[in-house]
Amino acid sequence: MSWFEEGIHPEIRQSIRRDQVLFEGKTDFQHVEIFANDLLGRVLVLDDAVQITEHDEEIYSESIAHVPLLSHPDPKSVLIIGAGDGTVLREVLKHQTVQQVTMVELDGALIQVCREHLSTLLDDAYDDPRLKLVIGDGAGYLVSGGQSYDVIIIDSTDPDENSTSLFTGSFYQNCKARLAKGGIIVAQAGCPSYQPSILNHMKNRMLSLFHYGGFYHAAIPTYVGGLHAFSWASDWVDLAQMTEQSDPGFRKAEFTTRYYSDRNHKAAFYLEPAQK
Repeated sequence: MSWFEEGIHPEIRQSIRRDQVLFEGKTDFQHVEIFANDLLGRVLVLDDAVQITEHDEEIYSESIAHVPLLSHPDPKSVLIIGAGDGTVLREVLKHQTVQQVTMVELDGALIQVCREHLSTLLDDAYDDPRLKLVIGDGAGYLVSGGQSYDVIIIDSTDPDENSTSLFTGSFYQNCKARLAKGGIIVAQAGCPSYQPSILNHMKNRMLSLFHYGGFYHAAIPTYVGGLHAFSWASDWVDLAQMTEQSDPGFRKAEFTTRYYSDRNHKAAFYLEPAQK
């Protein structure tokens, strides 16, 4: 037994007890660790940063997937950039309107590790025939192809040497170019309390490109700092105004969820971090 320690902020750290190490190794891109904790279940760590825990991963995966997909009237094609653990893919595939999901993940070895050690979380998502899996750089993929998408989900790590290309103005311009008419883009935007620079970046480089844009939030216990933010943007759909069931664009989930609900969808646009 040992303790894993993560530096959330130069002045803040969190510790999680490793009750059993299930995997530890280095891929071509990052250090990967999966360990079990009696309270949190299985914990995925990339380069010393917690990505998901079995205890509450559904809050993140359901929030980043279902809010945009249920705000689109008929999403058929979805692009996921990142999200190699597979939990976001699992949620996207619950939507019966979705005919194809293209997932671009830089680290193919990470996918294999997660399929082996987090299989109970994935519901065989990687075996779904609607999936087109691309191992490569998400920014490069956007430049190289011409297909358009109804929803683009960017589930990157926080800015680091492997994800720098996903945090540039040209990257967001290319995302916009690949959105179909009526399309929506959503990206994880970090913790507002401890990582305000990420939100400022999203506001200045991503949201400024679109007619509508903003943030919604979810409280995820694993991520110290209270609320976690998601940035959204569209030239056609104002997600912040589509929080009532009476809105014709607000569709009800016709599948089982553990966290997402109509009420939580609405609340996500009203939750705000404390202002400093």
